[in-house]
Order: sequence, then C-alpha cells, then structure tokens
Amino acid sequence: MPYTMRKVPKKNCYMVVKRKTQNKKRRVTAKCSTKENATRQLRLLRAIQFGKNFVPRKSIKKRP
Repeated sequence: MPYTMRKVPKKNCYMVVKRKTQNKKRRVTAKCSTKENATRQLRLLRAIQFGKNFVPRKSIKKRP
C-alpha cells in the first residue's frame, strides 16, 4: 500500500505518509494525530484511491 502510518519519535502520536515518489519526496497527510484518527485517515485515503464506487458524502446530522 502506498500510504503508511508511522509513530512520531518521543511523542504519543502518529504520522500518515505516502511512499516516496519519483522526485524522492514523501507526502505527509497527517503530522501528529491519534492512532484511531490515523487509521481512519488511512482507510479513507485507500478507499478514495482503490474504491471504484467510492463517493464522498456529507455527514448526516443526527436528530436529537
């Protein structure tokens, strides 16, 4: 997979990074997020890239 999650050294947070490309630069999509949010972002990025029927939708507001 082109997107990976890495632990930030000496901090309790994670980075979401795209693998190096031809110009030898990494694309950082999240610098310091919780593990739960980083895994959610990984799933979203992979769905956008590989999901043929993926359609981003606005969140549905819950009624009280």
